[in-house]
Amino acid sequence: MKPDEDVVRAVLKRLPKPSPDAPKLVCVEGLGGAGKTTLAEALASQVHHITLVHGDDFYGPEERDWRSWSPQQGYERYFDHRRLERELLQPLTAAEPATFQRYDWETSTLDGWITVEPRGIVLVEGVYLLRRELRSYWDFSVYVDTPRDLRQARLHARGENDEGWIARWAAAEDYYEQVEQPVRAADLVVRGC
Repeated sequence: MKPDEDVVRAVLKRLPKPSPDAPKLVCVEGLGGAGKTTLAEALASQVHHITLVHGDDFYGPEERDWRSWSPQQGYERYFDHRRLERELLQPLTAAEPATFQRYDWETSTLDGWITVEPRGIVLVEGVYLLRRELRSYWDFSVYVDTPRDLRQARLHARGENDEGWIARWAAAEDYYEQVEQPVRAADLVVRGC
């Protein structure tokens, strides 16, 4: 899948200018299957001073009882946003290097160290990034708003998860949308990547 070139141009025009003192923190947010990763990768491929960080690196580690989680619990637990804040956003905001372990989806453990230098634009793509406790970190935020039926079709086409997992995931995202209203919090909303 390739993002719409008009969407990429619109985002590129609005990106903050890098500063020599500290990185600019940008998030590309959207629900599962929205096209946020595709958009973020397109932006990173066109701007040499963008470092791309995937929100999926801050997943879990998965707990055994996740099948019994309520939508609110899924929203609160699927990703470790405290670790994202502590290990990535806080150091970069202080103009210091950030070092974190990424989540390994094959082993359901933290593995592999990544260091992000405090320069240029650090673009973080993922879901749940516009929750209230993280909003103040973003110098600029983009929300990829894609119709639910298209997002669901993409999740099914990936073949990674069964219907039960997709339904639980969607319920947690519905809770997030209702409680946090990420579309309203974004600096820029783009349609259907």
